[in-house]
Amino acid sequence: MSIQSLKFQRIIHNALIFTISLFISFYSHIPFAFWVSATVLAIMLPLESTLIQERIKFVFIGTVQGLTLFIPLWLLMDINSNLIFIIIPFTLAAMNFFLIHNFTRNIAFLNINLGIFLEYIQFGSYHFSFFLVARIMTIIIGVLLVWFGEVLFTRRKNYGYYEFTASIGQLATTLKHIQNYFSQIKLGQQTIEHQLTVTQNLIQINAITDKVENNYKSILLEKNVEQIEALSNHYLPIPTLLKEYKLALLGIGYTISDNYHSLSSTNFEQIRSRLNEINHLIIEHINTLLEEKNL
Repeated sequence: MSIQSLKFQRIIHNALIFTISLFISFYSHIPFAFWVSATVLAIMLPLESTLIQERIKFVFIGTVQGLTLFIPLWLLMDINSNLIFIIIPFTLAAMNFFLIHNFTRNIAFLNINLGIFLEYIQFGSYHFSFFLVARIMTIIIGVLLVWFGEVLFTRRKNYGYYEFTASIGQLATTLKHIQNYFSQIKLGQQTIEHQLTVTQNLIQINAITDKVENNYKSILLEKNVEQIEALSNHYLPIPTLLKEYKLALLGIGYTISDNYHSLSSTNFEQIRSRLNEINHLIIEHINTLLEEKNL
């Protein structure tokens, strides 16, 4: 299955789940039912299976945290409605701050802001306990809807496995590109461009490695014991080799830095040789992994 085909199937799957949530929001008699669709949308924005599974937990925890903090804020605004002009700037600033630093906290403050704008201002006559019960009920429905969708559709389609093979293949391609690039560098070519390339390669490898590790966790939910054992035999050495590879890549970066131009060409070649050796071992494991017939 190609990456494009996988993404297309995932989009269709997400659209189906979201359509069901819209049906619940429009045609059920659940109070504040639109929160069901909002919850599903917040969880299913990414296409990777593992990210969706993580968001199920983060969105639920963040919503509970936000509702817990929203209760005293609601009571304070009932006492003095002018406090809303102090609370809103603070909660908006916190939501934007945690957008980068902590997804769970971001969801918490998002719920607080939406609660203020959509519930308190519009339905201020409701008691906060009514809002609390209705909100918890809708978040549970939304989370369960996504979870059942992941169980019934995603695992049957082996999305995790296809995402894993795609990301591990991307890792192999990146490593080959890095090897070709640094095989042409000589010790006397200390340029800013080479140093930036080292940094960019490290960032790229870290991003792909995180994706591979997340997809590997997703596979553990899809495969049987024999398949997991066959997969682990070839995959588990890769993270350890990648740590050593990144150290060797840093060594290359130091040797082509102007501050380290005094290092001998022998040291440079030793580091580059070790980089190529680790590169070869990782790609060998990846190729064996992709050719494994039992998966």
